[in-house]
Amino acid sequence: MSILKIPTAKIFEPLLQPARYKGVYGGRGSGKSHFFGELLVETCQAERGTLAVCIREAQRTLAQSSKRLIEGKIASLGLGHGFKLFSDKIETPGDGLIIFRGLQYDAGKCRLMMKEQDAVTAKPMPPVQRPGMARRGEGEQKDLRTLSARLSSSGDLKDAVALYQVKRARRD
Repeated sequence: MSILKIPTAKIFEPLLQPARYKGVYGGRGSGKSHFFGELLVETCQAERGTLAVCIREAQRTLAQSSKRLIEGKIASLGLGHGFKLFSDKIETPGDGLIIFRGLQYDAGKCRLMMKEQDAVTAKPMPPVQRPGMARRGEGEQKDLRTLSARLSSSGDLKDAVALYQVKRARRD
């Protein structure tokens, strides 16, 4: 087994220390993706069976992900024999796996699925109402249902934000 010798910029050296979660922020072209790509490939090679998720804040497709960069790092480090490249994931040595997700898009979808599950399991009882009295908030309920239906059909982030704002306004 060969030993990888990957040069690391001094600014990234603190990130080489063991930690469960690692993250950085900064401007474009600062080398963040390249550092983490090499670190991930090195970790997957050294620790067989590593499971990893590569997350970008705004990623709707794999073309916007870091997958291509990691594939390039695997090739440049000469480790192509231990990794299996697929269209949506990378299998690593020792039955490990790297997957790629977008934070905003997937988080919105996840929230919607959780709310749909809650709606199925817990059906709220209607509020007690005196005879002859108009229901309060009936127009707001209609707006919520309309926005919810629009979000379910489109899956658009703008629709999710609109629905969130109406719900938040009702709480205040």
